[in-house]
Amino acid sequence: MRAARLGALWFGIQAVWAAVLGVVLQDRVSALDPHAVTSFALLASTGAAFAAVVQIVAGIASDRLRARTGDRRLFYRVGVGLAVPAIVGIVVAPTFTALWVAVMLLQLGMNVAGGPYQAIVPDYVEPQRVGRASSWMSVNQFCGSFTGPLLATLLHGVAFAVALAGCLVGGLWVTDAAIARLPRSYAPHAALRLDANGRIVLISRALINLGFYTLVGFLFFFVRESLDVRDARTTTGILSLAFTLAGVLGAAAAGRAADRIDKRLVVTGACLAIALAVGAFAAARSVPAALACALASGAAWGAFFTADWAIAYAVLPRDAMAAAMGVWNLGAAIPQIVAPIITAPLVTVLDARSAGLGPRAALALVIVEFALGTAYIWRLQLRVSAASSAAVNASG
Repeated sequence: MRAARLGALWFGIQAVWAAVLGVVLQDRVSALDPHAVTSFALLASTGAAFAAVVQIVAGIASDRLRARTGDRRLFYRVGVGLAVPAIVGIVVAPTFTALWVAVMLLQLGMNVAGGPYQAIVPDYVEPQRVGRASSWMSVNQFCGSFTGPLLATLLHGVAFAVALAGCLVGGLWVTDAAIARLPRSYAPHAALRLDANGRIVLISRALINLGFYTLVGFLFFFVRESLDVRDARTTTGILSLAFTLAGVLGAAAAGRAADRIDKRLVVTGACLAIALAVGAFAAARSVPAALACALASGAAWGAFFTADWAIAYAVLPRDAMAAAMGVWNLGAAIPQIVAPIITAPLVTVLDARSAGLGPRAALALVIVEFALGTAYIWRLQLRVSAASSAAVNASG
């Protein structure tokens, strides 16, 4: 259960992002600006670009701090302290300008904490058990991603903000307490250098996440326009909940496989399943059909996410892990910038021809992006040492 406690902060972080990026931000932009799709795309892209810079800088600084003090908890605490008032600001912002300020503060705080935090598994878990520890990170992610939209569906205003901030603070408390009971994790600090494997992982992850953020960013508009649902916020929340609940099961199931077999096979199987489910999603004409597709794609995404973490921990340099994870997370941050820029014009043009056609085309684009990322991962050269294999077999 140590890995579960170490991953608790990831629960809080993902609860915040799932609620804000999946439901609340689109809803708040729609309420404050008449050009909702374009304004959302600009705000999401700018925030993601800022996040990428913060993560890398925080990662490098936290590697140096860990070399001196043996942990990175200062970054977790400062980041959460900045994020809590930003969460409140997002839900009470009276103007679009105020919403911009709150979102940028949230990006600052969440990435000061989240960039260094992504190195927690190699900080405290032996290499032969990284797959199962990655599974716990994924389970915490999907539990958080379930909780965030659930809160967004059930609560509004300040009550929602307080509950969401409570998830973040509670996750920090559990993780902080778990680290306090462990020996200090001193390690020499080295300059970050990415080899060919690191670059392949980054590009493949970016392509796959391009598909994910296209799906997440335009799901609200798909529900509102393509399914013609009056209460789009509630229905989007329900679909997000189904996706993430299924993701918990997929993430938990993939941990042992990620330790025992070629991790690329886990990624490929998961992405193939996602592509099929999203294709059915794009053709859906009713909420029940969309719900079934959300469940199928969520389970597959959970399996992918576990393998994704395990591959990163296997190929990135352990003596500069937080900095490397900051660069690795460009594979999620850059797609947040690019996905709205690519997809928003497509949605706008096609919607002008036929109402609801644009969001369906966005989902079709998701399939292409997943396929490209899956194909690229097979350029990766993974090596499994005999010692690691024996240790995994013995532990099984």
